[in-house]
Amino acid sequence: MAIPDFQTLMLPALIQISKQPVSSTKEVIPALIREFSLTPEEQAQLLPSETQRVIDNRIYWAIVYLAKAGLVSRPGRGRYSITDAGQKILMGKPTRIDIKFLKQFDSFKKFQDISKQGKDTTEASAQEERHVEPSVDPVEQLEASYLKLKNEVCDQLLTYVHELSPTEFELLVIELLKKMGYGVPGLESVSHRGGSGDGGIDGEISEDRLGLDMIYIQAKKYTDNSVGRPAIQQFVGSLNERKAKKGIFITTSSYTREASEYVHRIDVRIALIDGKELARLMYQYDVGVSTHRRFEVKTIDSDYFAP
Repeated sequence: MAIPDFQTLMLPALIQISKQPVSSTKEVIPALIREFSLTPEEQAQLLPSETQRVIDNRIYWAIVYLAKAGLVSRPGRGRYSITDAGQKILMGKPTRIDIKFLKQFDSFKKFQDISKQGKDTTEASAQEERHVEPSVDPVEQLEASYLKLKNEVCDQLLTYVHELSPTEFELLVIELLKKMGYGVPGLESVSHRGGSGDGGIDGEISEDRLGLDMIYIQAKKYTDNSVGRPAIQQFVGSLNERKAKKGIFITTSSYTREASEYVHRIDVRIALIDGKELARLMYQYDVGVSTHRRFEVKTIDSDYFAP
């Protein structure tokens, strides 16, 4: 089954915490994983930031919301206990606990009022009119918004790259590879070689000071056509003429299945970078983009408050 959202986890988390006087997250998380029969792949799934498992994050926020409603207390670092209010709720045998359910508690309503102060007024009022409650926790909402913005910027990047001349595109590729750390520090070891008579090589990277280990580059700016196996074979031929064993082929379009399969069957090591990966790398290494605003997401330092 799919990983349950954090609201679905609220009632099971409360029940699990109620089973003993004090429960730790190390006990609650494995118990809920077993209850929902999550597969190893689902258990290993990470947030977009790749800093935390999705299931861990959702259980954490389920417990946070229960605590904000006064159903759970925190007697120590990473430890939780059910409160009298929480016991009373379980005695009523609810079938589900979610945000709508928690709104009956004054402490939770105060928590929500504080949270709404940071929201866009129009968005918040529209959400209230539709009676829509978030199905993902706050961190996932933030990361989803970040991912959406990132994808939009990457799409725009590719549009701008398509408008470059072939030479400008080749120079962009050289700049990107330099920022990615290729070449020898302190030397102009990543160079442009494009133009007529380039022999199918648009750039080269020296991996040592004497130029004994080289990586050759080909950059193809296509709009619609995918790069097929013949183009890769021609590039391999250019590498063989130089007795080279490494190459990077970068395009603004994509590769056919035959081209992708071909590079895995040859001795020469060739990295294929398509348009989507190119835009992602440009975004990651700040080529053609600039930082507009930074946000820091902070969490409680449990060690600071530990007895």
